[in-house]
Amino acid sequence: MEAKHIALSSGEWRIMECLWEESPRTLMEIVRDVMAATDWSKSTVVTMVGRLESKGALTYDEGRPRRYSAAVTREQAALRETESLLSRVYRGSLGMLVNTLADGRGLTEADIEELSAVLEKARREKK
Repeated sequence: MEAKHIALSSGEWRIMECLWEESPRTLMEIVRDVMAATDWSKSTVVTMVGRLESKGALTYDEGRPRRYSAAVTREQAALRETESLLSRVYRGSLGMLVNTLADGRGLTEADIEELSAVLEKARREKK
């Protein structure tokens, strides 16, 4: 999948999660699964699928019924959201983001180990 920069609302994330779990899916399969996890109506789900389609976040085959698939990976969407948050809220400062998380919720020993491993990997790849 090519890297796409598509911003998703929280509701659109719900639809995308459905497709990231299993693709392709028909519209009725998406409706059934999303309605089971939310209090949304069928028309709400159909509207959201239409929005995602116009954003380029979904693709579908030409058969009947249409079978939808995600056009972006979960990782691509998460990176876009993270970059947006970092830019909007933390003025691009990764350190400020991590510091806020550490101060706000505290870091477990496992969190610290995970962050250390990520930083060590980044250091090795930088060389």
